[in-house]
Amino acid sequence: MKNPFQSTFTYPNGFADLAADTSSRQTPYPEMDDVLHSVSAPGLAALADTKVIAPDASDFPPVDPLPKPASLKYLELRRDFATQPELLALHALTIAASRRKEPPEIARRLFLEMWRDHARFLLDHLDRRWQLSAIQTFRSFGDTEDQRRSASELTVFFALTKLYETERLYSGVKAKKPFSLETRARGGLPMGLTGYSLRAGDLDRNLLGMIWQSAEADPVLRPLACRLLIDLNSDRASLFRRLRLMRREWKKRHKR
Repeated sequence: MKNPFQSTFTYPNGFADLAADTSSRQTPYPEMDDVLHSVSAPGLAALADTKVIAPDASDFPPVDPLPKPASLKYLELRRDFATQPELLALHALTIAASRRKEPPEIARRLFLEMWRDHARFLLDHLDRRWQLSAIQTFRSFGDTEDQRRSASELTVFFALTKLYETERLYSGVKAKKPFSLETRARGGLPMGLTGYSLRAGDLDRNLLGMIWQSAEADPVLRPLACRLLIDLNSDRASLFRRLRLMRREWKKRHKR
């Protein structure tokens, strides 16, 4: 029987359908355990000092087998990280393993060892995409409640930031330019939420303060999590910077 409310949903089949769709893409990479043991055999310090040699086109099969074996996934990563340290390709391989069901224990062990012993190296070499992927991986590979909780908070935070800032692009307003105080539309927020007050609102401070406290709580996650938040604080194109400039303009007009 058709649900009479179904037509009003943004996602017609509900959230259970979204979760099922995510689960269907989690088939494990065959032989991942063997590939991780082989790749990590020289030791993490040695891999940090060795550059990736890009594979030849002839190393790839004409048609990707299904399911994709871990050896092929590693070839693809080596192509992506060509001329960069081998440790980065191994780091990416552990992340790939974490995205599938039943990842081998060595993937978790290597991921945590890299961030425990080589955090500065990783932060100096990983771009923002891989830093955020690492945060997401701490959600499932973290070995403390602090790691998993902070990683979950940051994953949701940056995912929503990406969605919001992508939509903002279509407003035609550049990221560094705050919205005009004269262009506010009439009406309230979705679900009856109360709007943020430019006069006295503290949602931004409370939200970021809470996330920062979680980020500081674990010594292994701290370097990565705090780096991301410090970079956000210094970014002149963020929602938080625009809100701060809008609040400054509001107070200037109202002499507060």
